[in-house]
Amino acid sequence: MLTIFNRRELITVLSTQQLYGIQSALTEAEIPFHAAVLNQGGPFRSRGQANPFMKVDNLNQYRIYVHKNDYDRAMAAIQNVLRG
Repeated sequence: MLTIFNRRELITVLSTQQLYGIQSALTEAEIPFHAAVLNQGGPFRSRGQANPFMKVDNLNQYRIYVHKNDYDRAMAAIQNVLRG
């Protein structure tokens, strides 16, 4: 079980495509993870209020955490996603 005391940040990504790829790779490797979303748009900017020229996908940061003992295995599991 992941708690705030035994987890380590694996990676931060801006793209939902990368997020889904990393989640798939970790699931396939049977590594438990937690993904947290940080909204970079501010409290008054929802997807509907975003600048029309800004990529909506870039409004959020996705931080992925794994158990600190699984960190090296998780990094190895996501290497193909990061290359592609």
